[in-house]
Amino acid sequence: MVDAEIVVDKLRYINEYTNDLKQMRGMSKAEYVDDLIVQRAVERTFMNLIQSCIDLAQHIRASEDLSPSGTAKNEIASLGNAGILSPDVQEQMEEAVGFRNVLAHRYGDVNHDVVYDVLHDDLHWFDQFQQETAQWFQQRN
Repeated sequence: MVDAEIVVDKLRYINEYTNDLKQMRGMSKAEYVDDLIVQRAVERTFMNLIQSCIDLAQHIRASEDLSPSGTAKNEIASLGNAGILSPDVQEQMEEAVGFRNVLAHRYGDVNHDVVYDVLHDDLHWFDQFQQETAQWFQQRN
């Protein structure tokens, strides 16, 4: 059974990290690319945000005995397969897991143009993930 406290905590973290990233927007791409401190703050916040999404998905998957399990992408896929996430959100969140892996493990150099674009164009997917999981949680309680 899903632990309400864990779900609420993870949703709160997701909301906080998303809001933090929204506050980091506003500088030009050139300014962003030249500011190592802001880059590090954005990258770390993205890693924390995406990890919180993975942790929430893992908790729901394990508690509801969903499959598949194993990789972080599988944790997200299990929510999509169960109808908790819409197909579009599932796809975007699976891509976010790959993005987090690049940031966390620095496979090659991080492309700061890409990070800037994600910061400005893709945060709504995290809002949608949060909304869909919260809606599922409220409907089952």
